[in-house]
Amino acid sequence: MRAIALGLTCNNACIFCAQGDLSAQHPGRPEVRLDEIRPNDVVAFVGGEPIVDDDLAGAVPRAHARGARRIVVQTNGRRFAYRAYTRVMREASDKLCLDVSLHGSTAAMHDYHTRTVGSFQQTAVGVRNARGEGIDVGVTVVVTRSNYRHLVEIVQLAHGLGATAVKFVMAERIGRTVHAADSIVPPIELVQPHLTRATREASRCGL
Repeated sequence: MRAIALGLTCNNACIFCAQGDLSAQHPGRPEVRLDEIRPNDVVAFVGGEPIVDDDLAGAVPRAHARGARRIVVQTNGRRFAYRAYTRVMREASDKLCLDVSLHGSTAAMHDYHTRTVGSFQQTAVGVRNARGEGIDVGVTVVVTRSNYRHLVEIVQLAHGLGATAVKFVMAERIGRTVHAADSIVPPIELVQPHLTRATREASRCGL
């Protein structure tokens, strides 16, 4: 996979963000080298939050034109709550797919993790809109002390929103998590039975 970073700016402020406060230290966007894309590459636009960069809608068709086999946007999905933006992105490339961060089965749970009131509602609508426009959507869940008991419910929510895949990633002791690891990072032995049940539920749902 060829990752293309569009800067560290993000409209969420997740408690487990691996980049911590780097966005304040390194504002702006690095040079985007789309000329490095080769035919059949899987290209991932990453951040920060790629969809806060207005140039993304232009970068995606350029990646398509260079022969990318698949174009992934790793995103919180919030801007896709606006149907007009969703259509613009769908028209940018039929190879586009989204990897959307979803960290709770309820607004309270998700918004606690993102530290952004209203983020759950926008993310949920964004996933629905993207699927409604025919864009493939997978969901990534960062597993924490505050959501590991609810992984099955998160799988069910993702399925209900139309997602086609789900991925679980353990919170790590890096970035913002370093200073509050004991309250964020759960012991794997506590997570494992819930993860097993969630994986079975995902399989049952066809994810």
